[in-house]
Amino acid sequence: MIMNLLSRRSALAAVSAVLLVACGAKTDGPAGEMPAITAGDHVIGSDTAKVTIVEYASPTCPACKYFHDEIQPELIKKYVDTGKVKFVFREYPIHEPDVPAYVMAACAGEGKFFDVLDDLFANQVGVVTAAQNGTLKPALQTIGKRHGIETEAQFDACMSNRDYRTALADKFQVATEKWEVNSTPTFIVNGKKHLFENETRSVEGFSKYLDSLLGDDAPAAEPAEAVAPADEAPQPTEAGEDAGVTEE
Repeated sequence: MIMNLLSRRSALAAVSAVLLVACGAKTDGPAGEMPAITAGDHVIGSDTAKVTIVEYASPTCPACKYFHDEIQPELIKKYVDTGKVKFVFREYPIHEPDVPAYVMAACAGEGKFFDVLDDLFANQVGVVTAAQNGTLKPALQTIGKRHGIETEAQFDACMSNRDYRTALADKFQVATEKWEVNSTPTFIVNGKKHLFENETRSVEGFSKYLDSLLGDDAPAAEPAEAVAPADEAPQPTEAGEDAGVTEE
């Protein structure tokens, strides 16, 4: 089901209800000013980096997991750790488990956000299966305990925090209305929108694109390593296609 984003109120209602949206789109979308970094963003890298990558992603999206596991670590090592690129992660919930998963990550604290995200991607199949079987809460509680949310009372208080859900709705609205995001992962690189296709589907392709933006500041070329062909990366789910996760 496509989320109705005609207003902030409808966005909040949609996110709170955790309706399904599409994971795939076929246009590059707008290009323009650099995305402003807000207090709710999750940032890795130097403030003075020449290039900023903003990723909109879902922890239950297979293509997002592929990027997270196979591509992002190499980009961080080559570009973020060297101060050339700043990486910004923004939540974009698309499936039933995503909102409580992201709320849990927020409850763990900003210093633990990426640790929780790593855990969610590592256990993606288990989380999706739990949602299908009606056991999402205990599955997320198990993950939460590893990151400081140790009791059921703490977990329940976390899930009932409206501020976190409102923040997610606000991000969702900005993503869809300003950047026309309707698939995951979607990247805003120096103000230009890119889908998970072509250059963004491999380390080599993404690196070449970043090098073109960095110009003389691009890192020195390294010996080429074998990489998985881009067509082996998971495909985004088409609009309206059931992603295998249902509402409880």
